Amino acid sequence: MKKLWGKQAAAAAIAVLMLGWIAPDPTAAASGSLPLQSTVVQANGKSFTIQWTTIDLSDPHLRVMPATAAEGIGHVESFSAMIDHSGAVAAINGTFFDAYEQDESLRHPNGLLVESGSFVRSGDNVSLGIRTDKSALIHRLETALTFKVKHNKSVYTVSPWGTNTYYGDEDLDQVVAYTRHFAERIDRTGGMKVIIENGRITKMTEQSADVPEQGYVIFVGHSSNNDKNLLPHLHEGDEVEVEALIVDGNSGVTESLPQSWDTAMGVGPKLVTDGQVDIDYARDGFDDPRITSTANTRSFVGIDGNGHLLMGTLSAATVADMAQALVQLGLREAMNMDGGASSGLYVEGAMKRTPGRLLSNALIVKRYEDPQVQVSVNGSFVHEFRGFIKKDVTMVPFRGIFERIGADFHWNEQERVLTSKRGSIELVLRPDVPEATVNGKSIQLDQAPTIVDGHIYIPLRFVGETLGAKVGWDQGLYRATLDLK
Repeated sequence: MKKLWGKQAAAAAIAVLMLGWIAPDPTAAASGSLPLQSTVVQANGKSFTIQWTTIDLSDPHLRVMPATAAEGIGHVESFSAMIDHSGAVAAINGTFFDAYEQDESLRHPNGLLVESGSFVRSGDNVSLGIRTDKSALIHRLETALTFKVKHNKSVYTVSPWGTNTYYGDEDLDQVVAYTRHFAERIDRTGGMKVIIENGRITKMTEQSADVPEQGYVIFVGHSSNNDKNLLPHLHEGDEVEVEALIVDGNSGVTESLPQSWDTAMGVGPKLVTDGQVDIDYARDGFDDPRITSTANTRSFVGIDGNGHLLMGTLSAATVADMAQALVQLGLREAMNMDGGASSGLYVEGAMKRTPGRLLSNALIVKRYEDPQVQVSVNGSFVHEFRGFIKKDVTMVPFRGIFERIGADFHWNEQERVLTSKRGSIELVLRPDVPEATVNGKSIQLDQAPTIVDGHIYIPLRFVGETLGAKVGWDQGLYRATLDLK
């Protein structure tokens, strides 16, 4: 597999230390309100009003991600409701979806979606992608998810048709992977539900199945093919290795999703490349005249010369008009989003354009009170959690780190005690108590462990000193790296 290194990551100065900590530069953590800008641009002999906001992706207080309806993928809700429950400070409508489906629970998105290095929906589209080095691009991206199931000495690979996708109920041969983004419980009939959690098949059932928080439910339809050739290879207790990849259709590079990608949304068509109009409907898979020739309200995302992300809307324009207008605006890269009645823009409490229909998804910006910290352990990026800095103390996710170093740990809910063992080191931690026990000895902590969204965070310095880790800090990425033997 080829590796693609971001310019920012390659150029960043990295502080490395043993058993200690260098405090991040507090001036780099400042985050003001997102700007709302508006201008009139001349393009193709016509005038167009553009409204947009600009996001500095290096700001540790901000993160960009897709949002879906509260009831899960396939459902719809108002743009304002999506903004409210996601806590967005800015948002734009997202990818195309089955807007004319009569059943409001089957209005599925059509493009790929990635959040925090995990597939929200699989796909193969022209996409906005934000990498873990905080750089953005607009390329054709394709998802790939496989499960390598180990039973005794044999390995069997399961390649689902898609992730959180809908293929109807008629084709019994379908194999679909579901996560919590789709629903908390999979209750569809006509197939086996294979539950995967913590690297193992924990259960196989014909009944409804709860989706693990950090796992999958694979639905295997009861076709003669699946019953004969797939299901006999799966057993409760089997070890499972999950491989999630992104294939960049522009560069030809295939990379690990959690290692290299933070966010992505597939829509299209492409509008601008290297500061020039770049529209090819056939290349990008569009032939609907509502896209190729009709003037309508339009939404877009783009990247400027500073690498900042722009998202905004235009007054009634064709796609060709919009592309030319965005070149005039100075964008280096740009992509069309869903438009017309779906077009919507929200910035810092102001609804600048209200969609004329319910939406299935949006692209949002969240602001965090505490600067967010990326964490990497022995070269493995902790994509599912971010750390944060509170009162000059860097707090990191216990589970995200200790799972990656193979430590055993147990949470006693009744006594609210977390215990862990790795080699000869035994730890005891309690939320809200600024003291830990290491091999029976009490140690004062810089800050008490805290629970955020059901997960425990502990001081980074304690992790380094207790486990003998080499700790590094990348100021540009706000990334802490831990190397442990």
